Amino acid sequence: MQGARPALNAQSGRARAIPLGSTAMGFLDKLFNRTTDTPEPTADEAPTKPELEMAGAALLLEVAEADYQDDPAETEAIKAALEKEFSIEQNEVAALLERARTETDGATDLFPYTRLLNEHCTREQKLSLLTAMWRVAFADGHLDKYEEHLIRRVAELLHLDHNEFIAAKQAGRGPSSGAA
Repeated sequence: MQGARPALNAQSGRARAIPLGSTAMGFLDKLFNRTTDTPEPTADEAPTKPELEMAGAALLLEVAEADYQDDPAETEAIKAALEKEFSIEQNEVAALLERARTETDGATDLFPYTRLLNEHCTREQKLSLLTAMWRVAFADGHLDKYEEHLIRRVAELLHLDHNEFIAAKQAGRGPSSGAA
């Protein structure tokens, strides 16, 4: 499929095509030391920016869905995190979220996403994503036990220690949040 890159399917673990995302110089471009002039990697090289964006979006979406509530504040927190952490243009965030919803629908395995992030992100980048996950969990003013459990699981899968888990939680809560 032209104009697409493979992405992991959460259920089968197989690659499937997704449309290309933003070419803005951002978090993941810096990660790969790429500029917009850099040729695309071959299939056996590092994952593409859209694959890593999808992994991050999928994990953020999983947090929002963990409490079985569809809260607009959590959706806005996801959008803000995607714009900030992944430097995705605001007009492209909705499309990425829709792809992430489709990709993760019925998924029970977080490993394909965390494996990709472990292989290609620094500890600081993984901490930044974990903090964003906490921001999503706190966005509705209530921290659900399922949200906390999911974030704890992701922290373990990202090989982050308990102190980092707590630091990300405190940073995600922020000074104005009253959630516990």
